[in-house]
Amino acid sequence: MIHIPHFMQLVALCGAGLFTSTIGFAALWIRARERATRAESLLEGMRLMGAREGGSIALDAIAEEVERIGEGQRFLTRIMSEQANRAALPPRAPGVTTPH
Repeated sequence: MIHIPHFMQLVALCGAGLFTSTIGFAALWIRARERATRAESLLEGMRLMGAREGGSIALDAIAEEVERIGEGQRFLTRIMSEQANRAALPPRAPGVTTPH
């Protein structure tokens, strides 16, 4: 058998190092799991908020299109009323040239 001086101290030192590193890695693993769970819940909350914001963006786009339709209706109403007013005017004399 090979004689190693201070064998028991080396075994005790290696055992203490392995124990410490095992406890340290276990604590870090538990902390990483907690952080991952927190990050997943944060991402889920952001997805829910994103869906709501996406709905409000779509709602804003629809409101803008409805406003454009309303503007078109007002324009057509104005043109039609002007044409009705022109029809009520007396006709021009034939052969009269306008300056434009």
